[in-house]
Amino acid sequence: MAQSDGRGGTRVESQSTGALLDPSTRPTWRSSAVAAVIGVLVFAFLIWQVIVRGPFIAWDWQFHYYVDSHHPVGWEKAFLDIVASVTGERMFTIPMVGGTALYVARKQGGPGSLWDICTRRPVLAVLAGLATIALIGYGTKFGLGRTGPHHNMDVLHAGGQAFPSGHAANTFFTGFFILCLLFTQHGLYPSVARLRTMIPVVAVIVMIAGALMSWLDYHWLSDIPGGWLLGFIACMVALSVLRAPGREREPAPTPPAPSPEAS
Repeated sequence: MAQSDGRGGTRVESQSTGALLDPSTRPTWRSSAVAAVIGVLVFAFLIWQVIVRGPFIAWDWQFHYYVDSHHPVGWEKAFLDIVASVTGERMFTIPMVGGTALYVARKQGGPGSLWDICTRRPVLAVLAGLATIALIGYGTKFGLGRTGPHHNMDVLHAGGQAFPSGHAANTFFTGFFILCLLFTQHGLYPSVARLRTMIPVVAVIVMIAGALMSWLDYHWLSDIPGGWLLGFIACMVALSVLRAPGREREPAPTPPAPSPEAS
């Protein structure tokens, strides 16, 4: 619920705690844009580590050997495959985050045509995040061509698509940006308390989904944090779009009051 602060601005009230978020203390699109740039620089460092076989990938083979001797089989593997797919496959994550964005856009902006709803800020933000994952993720995958651990070799430029993990990126972006769409100051239900409560829940899901991709031997251990970082970059890009200043609609002119002579 929004309340006037008496100075021509608006503060957002946290629905669970009643705490007011002053506009001067709210993060802006610049802060998320800077975070995205920092994330890209760190991501470039991780790519360099993969190329030069640096410390970042030092545990990949050891973990691969451990997984090979403890690999789940039968119904356990089938169940874990389903969990990994639901939490990271694009066929599941895109409808989740995209559907949330459409719902928030419809509730915040009111009725409208499908085109009108799809061009509102929440939907555009999700599209920007998904585009970031696609451009950076596939550019890195095809550029490195790193083979996966199931090939029992770690070779670059061999047609592989191991680094970074797209599943890990999809899970991170989907989980955390849904929270942004719902509970941040630009979300449908602004609430610091709800945001703080849900962040650990989403973090646990993200960690489990990423761990499964390495435990099931689909990705090297180092591919997972690379995917999480890519998801973080996508989140910051999408947040920059969500927070970007927009042109406010001018209020409709108030009709003049009828003159006493007219009555």
